[in-house]
Amino acid sequence: MLGAVLVASWASTAGAQGIILPGAGPINRSMAGASTAAPIELGGTYWNPALLSAFESNQVLLGSELLIPSTHFTGTLPAGAINGTFPPNDRYGVSRSDSGVASNLATGVSFKLREDSPTTLGLLVAGFVGGNVNYAGSFSTPLLTPRVPPDFAGVGPIYGNASMLAITPMISTRIGDRLHVGGGPIISTLSLAMDPAFFAPGPRDEFGLVTFPSATHSRPFWGGGFQFGLLYEVNDSWNVGFSYKSPIWQERWSFNSSTPDLVGRRIGVDADIPQIFSWGVAYKGIDRLLVDVDLRYFDYQNAALFGQRVVDGGLGWDSIFAVASGASYQLSDRLTLRGGYSYNENPIRDNTTLFNVQLPGILQHNLSLGASLKVTENVTFTAGWVHSFRNSSEGQVTQVPGATAKFDTQLDSILAGINIEWGTRCPECHRHHVDHGHGSGAGAEPASN
Repeated sequence: MLGAVLVASWASTAGAQGIILPGAGPINRSMAGASTAAPIELGGTYWNPALLSAFESNQVLLGSELLIPSTHFTGTLPAGAINGTFPPNDRYGVSRSDSGVASNLATGVSFKLREDSPTTLGLLVAGFVGGNVNYAGSFSTPLLTPRVPPDFAGVGPIYGNASMLAITPMISTRIGDRLHVGGGPIISTLSLAMDPAFFAPGPRDEFGLVTFPSATHSRPFWGGGFQFGLLYEVNDSWNVGFSYKSPIWQERWSFNSSTPDLVGRRIGVDADIPQIFSWGVAYKGIDRLLVDVDLRYFDYQNAALFGQRVVDGGLGWDSIFAVASGASYQLSDRLTLRGGYSYNENPIRDNTTLFNVQLPGILQHNLSLGASLKVTENVTFTAGWVHSFRNSSEGQVTQVPGATAKFDTQLDSILAGINIEWGTRCPECHRHHVDHGHGSGAGAEPASN
C-alpha cells in the first residue's frame, strides 16, 4: 500500500532551485550563478545569452564539476496503521542513499565573424539537471522493506538516475552603445532510469499487493525550447539584465519494461522542464570589483508532471523564486577572488513528501567560493567550491494514517576549469567594462592581436 501511493519521479541531488542546476562553469558557479547583468565570461550566458556581444574578446570555456551529495530517507509506520492490524508493532528506520560522486561539465565558445562586428555567435553545452538516488533494501525502514506479508509489505531498493545536457546555440548583437539583445534555441538530451517505476503499477501479486515494473530500458530522450535576453549598460557603474527560458518540451519518457512474469510491457510518463524568468542588476563602479544580484522565477506549477496534482499522477510542486548574489574582485593582475550566496524556496509541499522520495529537489541555501589565476595573457585557470546546506522535508502520508515520510539532503561541489581568450578587444567594449581576471586589467589599455 505504501508503494501504491508513490508517483514516478527521477533523481536529482543537483544543487538548488528544485531540479535546475544554478549555473554553468567554475567562474559562474563560484559567483552562485549570478550573471544576468554581469558579462564576465562564457558561463554567464547560461542565464543570459545577451552577454555574448558584451565580451571584450572571443572565448573558449572548458569547465568541470564533481558533485558529492548526502541524502537520507526516514520512514515511520505506527502499529496497526494499515487496516488496524498491520504492522504488528511500530516501525522506524533511516537509510542513506549510496549516490556516489556525480560529474558535470560546461564547455563552449563565443566569437565574432569580424573584429568590428556588433554581433557575436556562441555555443554553450552544460548540464541542466541531474543526479541520482540509490537506496538499499532494508528490514527496518518502512517502504524499503521486502515484500513478505504479513511481516513486511515494502517495495525493496529504490533507484533513480538522471542526466540532462542542454545544448544552446546563441547569437547576440549590440544595438547602439549600451543595449545588447541575444537568444537562440535550447536542445536537451536526457538519460533516465528508475526502479521501481511507481507511475506504472502492475498486476497484484499473490498477496494482493500492487507490483511495480522497472523503468531502466530506454534510449536518450530529446527536448527543445528557446531563450532570449537583454543587457543594458545604464552607465559606467550599473548594468541591468533580463532573460527568459521557455519550457523545455520533452518527448514522452518511455521504457521497455515487463510484467512480473516477464511479459513485455511499454510504460511511460509525460514531463516538461519549467519556464524560467531572470532579472539582474550589476554594480561595477568600484575599481576591480563587480557585484551582481539576480532574481529568478521557476514555474514548476505549470510544467507537466511537476505541476500536476498528486491525485492526477503528478508531483504537486509549487512555483518558486530564487535569489543569487555574487561578487568578483581582482586582487592583482593575475589573481581574482570570487564568492556568492543563493537562496531559493522549496517547491515540494510537506504533504507530498512521500511522493517525491526519488526527487529530493529541496536544497535552499548555497554558498560559493572560487579563485581565478591568469596562467598566461590569454589563459585563466579557475577552481572553486560550492556547499548546499542540508535541508529536509517531512509530511504525513495521507493514505496511511499516522505514517510519515522524511528525506534530507546536502551537496558539495568541486569546480575546476580553463577560460581561453583571443582576438582584439574592441575599444567600445573596454569603455563599458571592468576586467575581472580575463583581460588587460582594470584601467589598462586595450590589448591588440
